[in-house]
Amino acid sequence: MARNWERMVRRNRKMANKHRQKYGKQQITAATTTEESTVYRGRSWFLPILLVLTGIFCFIIFRETRQDDNLYWITGGSYIFLGLFIFWLRRPYLKVGKDSITSRRFGGDRTFKHDDISEFVFHKDSVTIGFKGKNTRWVFTRMFHRFSIASMQEGLKEFAGRHSIPVKNEA
Repeated sequence: MARNWERMVRRNRKMANKHRQKYGKQQITAATTTEESTVYRGRSWFLPILLVLTGIFCFIIFRETRQDDNLYWITGGSYIFLGLFIFWLRRPYLKVGKDSITSRRFGGDRTFKHDDISEFVFHKDSVTIGFKGKNTRWVFTRMFHRFSIASMQEGLKEFAGRHSIPVKNEA
């Protein structure tokens, strides 16, 4: 279905459910067709280690400050907490949908349609996604991002086959 059509159906279903609820009738449920998407999750480790080391550095350097000022405990603890937060909760991912791909970037989630993708380049331990008209590339690696590259390559090959996107194998 087209995106406008899906929005219109959702809006009409919501209004119909409000009316049906007023009269005590059973609500209309959403269709069971879920978007066919596969999510590949990785683990970010470089920035969390850097933040934890910065917190430990703050503890070591600022321990000789005035004894009545304990703000250095808050500073060092905040760096360590932020590092653990990024490591455990803010995991990088690549979501391959029917006609788009989404990834978590530092500024938020970014989504590109299949029309904007120029090529997929598969290496032994990495996947590179190039985009049309932009100088940006997304690179997912086994070492730096801790992704399962073999399963990601299979999913992206299927996506590329569906939308006739060129694939380069540089193993």
